[in-house]
Amino acid sequence: MSKSKDVVVTFSKKHPQTGEPAQAGHTFVIGTLGTKKGWYEVDTEQLNKHKNEDFQQELFKLLHPQTHH
Repeated sequence: MSKSKDVVVTFSKKHPQTGEPAQAGHTFVIGTLGTKKGWYEVDTEQLNKHKNEDFQQELFKLLHPQTHH
């Protein structure tokens, strides 16, 4: 079973698919979980306010959505 701590987090100033630059003052937070890849854009200042675990948890939600039975 995958866990949020299994997500590998990287940061980029370029969009992970198109290679286009992020908006001024923004950064892409990219997460990889096995073969899945997800990302979202944040204000660059937010990077200093969060821990790596915070990004892992947010990306885990994107990469491994919970299905409710």
